[in-house]
Formats: sequence, C-alpha cells, structure tokens
Amino acid sequence: MYGDCRLYHRLARQVCKELGVFFGVFEEGYLRPDFVTLEWGGVNAYSGTDWSRPAIDSYRSVGRCGPSRKIGLTFWQRAWFVTAYYLSARFHRARFPHYQHHRNRDWKAETGCWLLSFWRKGLYKVTQRRILPRLVSEFSGRFFLFPLQTCDDFQIRTHSDLLSIEHSIDVVITSFAANAPQGELLVIKHHPMDRGFRHYGKLIDTLARQRGVGDRVVYCHDLHLPSLLKHARGVVTINSTVGISALLHGVPTKVLGRALYDMPGLTHQGDLHGFWRHPDPVDQALFRRFRTYLYERTQLDGSFFKYIDITVEAACHQLLPVIAAKPAAEAIVSEAAY
Repeated sequence: MYGDCRLYHRLARQVCKELGVFFGVFEEGYLRPDFVTLEWGGVNAYSGTDWSRPAIDSYRSVGRCGPSRKIGLTFWQRAWFVTAYYLSARFHRARFPHYQHHRNRDWKAETGCWLLSFWRKGLYKVTQRRILPRLVSEFSGRFFLFPLQTCDDFQIRTHSDLLSIEHSIDVVITSFAANAPQGELLVIKHHPMDRGFRHYGKLIDTLARQRGVGDRVVYCHDLHLPSLLKHARGVVTINSTVGISALLHGVPTKVLGRALYDMPGLTHQGDLHGFWRHPDPVDQALFRRFRTYLYERTQLDGSFFKYIDITVEAACHQLLPVIAAKPAAEAIVSEAAY
C-alpha cells in the first residue's frame, strides 16, 4: 500500500491480518528528498519497526552508503501524475459509483487550488524576500520555527490529539506568548504543498494580537528550510519529518503529536510551556545511531515520480535489511528469494 490511513487501506490491513498476509506500506521518505519509505505493518506512528533505545543501540550497520543518485526536483512529474489520476477518476467514475476518496475535493477544486498556488508562489517570492536575511542575521539563535503540515494530513487526524492545523496554531501561539523569553520570535512556515489550499494569515494575526505578541510572530512561505534550521533556537512540530531534519541540524525539537523519532535524548520530553525556555538538547551520538538504523531498515533509494537507474546488486543491498526488519513471526519472504 501507499500510506496506511486511507479508508480502503485500513480495511485492507485488517483483512490481511485476518488472513495472515503480510502488510507492507510505502510512504514518502523519512529522509528526503532522495528516498522512499518501506515498512511492515504501517508507517509513522503505526510503524512495525522496533524503535526502542536497546534496538537502536545494539544495531550493527550493514554499511549502506548514501543515495545512489540525487533525485532533484519532481514537481512537473508530480503534476503529470496528479492530472492523469484525476482525469482517470473522472472518466471512470460510473464504474465505481460508491468510491470514497480520502479528500473532500473534486478535480475542479484541486486544479483551482494548484493555480492559486502558482500565483502565490510568485507573489511571496517578491513580498517575503527580506524575511530570511533578517532571521539569519538579526535573529539568529533567537527564533523558534513551527513548520505547518498540510491541512488534510493523516498525521494530524490519526497520529495527534490536535483537531486541525488551526487548533495547533492556537496552541503554539498561546504557549509561546505565555512562556517564551522576550525578544525571541515565533516563525510559522506554511507547507509548500498546501500553499494554494489554505492561508492562515488572518488567523495568525488575530491570535498573535490577542495574546500580546503581534510583533513577535512571523508567518512565511517558501523560505529555505535548511537555512532556517541552521539559525533556529528550536523547532516545534506536530509530527512532520521536518523534525528529523531539525535533529540532523542539532536543533532542539518538541513534538506535539506522535512520531517515531520522539524519544528521550532526541526530542524535548517536557511540556510545550517549558520548551521555550529550557529545551532538551539533542544527543548527537544517539541521533547518528538512530539515523543509521532508520536509513538502513526503512529507506530505499528513489522516488515515486522519477525513474532512476539502479543495478540488481545495489537494489538487493538496500532491500535485504528492510526485509530483515519484518517481525520474525510474520516473515513470509526469505532473503534467498532475492
């Protein structure tokens, strides 16, 4: 399956469990942009991988190197597949009259949102060009980053107790206003794939003014994420893979939802209120072990949208540790088969 939270995929997982058929799940890479994820039983908070500290500490690397090829930009490939998908769904709708899509938008609404996204991207490139230089100079080490997720992300609906992106914004701004040191900023970054679907500017302005931090909250789009992480004092996330990127940069991170990387030594284990003043530091040695474990047991070189040339030998070298990650009682494919 691609993803494990959509209606039909949840049903398929239950049927597989009843029939004793093993259930594998693909997802976008935990490490981006050059990888895809393959796990057994589920991904993210449904992951079937043992993420305990003893498992990570005792793991012995198989010596996989970096990605075989840089994937690069895939926007136009994505656009083509999305277009083909919605056209196919539209013209074959009569054959599947009871089909339930996981999003509440038809192809016309989807197209309109992407056209709006194009327009906003060009607009923000001009109107927000001065934000990043100011953050990395004047406010370096003095701002917290809150990268938003997409409005219909199953990570929020399934793997957190938050009601929506709007709810998360309220929670974070309220806590920041009451607990963050004076002179520090909260930078809220809109998700690039959600640019044409939602805009939280009015909500953020209203909440920031009501909480008395109207001049300390910055709402931005399309700023270079590695540069922001390099200069941030801390990162607050619901459960985005941006959290893993933050840990890679050694940035203290607070997870509001449920995430496989939320563990002592990596993320802040106290509440959000205490994070603003005394964030738990990242144990870099632990993170290196965690990243190797995650990389070799769940990540495959490649992209869902772009072809890459890879030898059979290289593919097997990647697949075998992932196959070996299956719980022993449920393993149904032997390494010899590959």
